[in-house]
Amino acid sequence: MEGIKKIYINSDGGAWIKEGMNQLGSIEYVLDEFHLSKYVLKMTSHMLDSKEDARVGVCKIIRDGTKKEFDEIVERLEGCAKTESQLKRIQEAAKHIKNNWTAAKRRLWRRNGVCACSAEGHVSHVLSSRMSTLALGWSRLGASKMARLREWHYNKNSMLELVRSQKAELPMVAGAEELIMSASDIISSEINRRTKAETISGKYEEIMNTTLGLKTK
Repeated sequence: MEGIKKIYINSDGGAWIKEGMNQLGSIEYVLDEFHLSKYVLKMTSHMLDSKEDARVGVCKIIRDGTKKEFDEIVERLEGCAKTESQLKRIQEAAKHIKNNWTAAKRRLWRRNGVCACSAEGHVSHVLSSRMSTLALGWSRLGASKMARLREWHYNKNSMLELVRSQKAELPMVAGAEELIMSASDIISSEINRRTKAETISGKYEEIMNTTLGLKTK
């Protein structure tokens, strides 16, 4: 640690991360771009055709302006809200940014050494999209294997090559409670699951089309 001049931590502003920073020296907290963009989008999504201009304006004030100027643009955005839910969304997003004001500025200043972090994007698009978007249950073993398969796939490796390279699993001893699945087993299971889901979806669509056809006659 003695040779490190500065450490930048990309974070969503969680209290546990801020507490951890107190244990180390020479640390600057930077609000990660994934969450900053998320909250700016929440503040401006109701602006319809003007939302792009609104986002540019909000980011410019965060980067170069003051909290007072930020409050003023928040008031203008609130004035354009059509529903209570839109108003609440603006207020919650603005509060999060103000609570992490200096860290948000550091992100938008983009000074040398302040690098972006893709961890949140990877979690969302690589892992969550497959493992938690739907109500799914995972064992530790299954979750670990699926995460590794997703990593393998998104690194543009061949799934067929992976299956071919798998060694045959040794038979489990009698009475063993844990089932070990190879990568080929998991891929085969995934294909069967998708086929079953598509079959069910097709039957449902056929029923819906028949029902709608009867109603329109």
